[in-house]
Amino acid sequence: MKKSIRFIINPISGIGKKEILPDLIQKELNQSLFSYDIIYTEYRGHARELSKKFAEEKIDVVCIVGGDGSVNEVASSLVHTNTVLAILPMGSGNGIARHLGIPLKLKNAIHRLNEFQIIRMDTFKLNEKFSIGVSGFGFDALVAKKFDEYHKRGLFNYAKMVLKAWRGYKGVSVILNQKEYNNLLFCCIANTSQFGNNFYVSPQSDVKDEMIEVVIVKLINTLQLLILITSSILKKVHLSKFVEIIRVKKAELNIKNAIAHIDGDPVVFDNDTIHVLCIPKSLSVIV
Repeated sequence: MKKSIRFIINPISGIGKKEILPDLIQKELNQSLFSYDIIYTEYRGHARELSKKFAEEKIDVVCIVGGDGSVNEVASSLVHTNTVLAILPMGSGNGIARHLGIPLKLKNAIHRLNEFQIIRMDTFKLNEKFSIGVSGFGFDALVAKKFDEYHKRGLFNYAKMVLKAWRGYKGVSVILNQKEYNNLLFCCIANTSQFGNNFYVSPQSDVKDEMIEVVIVKLINTLQLLILITSSILKKVHLSKFVEIIRVKKAELNIKNAIAHIDGDPVVFDNDTIHVLCIPKSLSVIV
């Protein structure tokens, strides 16, 4: 029996020519294995609603075409269900897809769907909000907010947002499990290894180890930031004297008035106390 698959396309996510996708899917998807439909999102949050509906209908696979924020919308509705997540990466950074080894070239990514290799991966929650990859507070969240407000995508524009956010940045303070950390560049929680574009924040993260990493990065000067960025690209950021990584199954964070992001999308929390909890093997995904 054929497996049912629904492609959800975010028409404004990231970069790329999404108009070629229907023909590419028709040509490259193994239709002896899959029956498929294509749906376009109409507003932020629509992918989450659609995915919940498809999971209730027992659709076998929901494939999101977009970036990490779109992946989060779909995945958060598929946690604890039998419906499998698939990703065709077309975001600006594609950190989750890169970590999972999903090809960035769409033709190759569709071929990976045909192989139907599935893992059961961990996710985590920040209070009641699900995260799949990397979420955080501080500078990374400020960059995410500015990038979300900007109308252009791509690595060059992301770099511009980093430089713009860096000017005058004052740092953030957090209390992690009753231990205080002051003057931080950011504090993030990592299930996957990178923000995207091969900028690694937690190179040793593993989505199947039933643990998450809390990454604490000290506020540094411009030269030190450039060195840190270089070590990030080289997958050595965890060796930096400015970085502390703490592996946990759960944690309590207290952060006052901090800008936050979940999988690259800006969010607002209702209070300063954030309960972080790893949800082991809670999501099926094609890798």
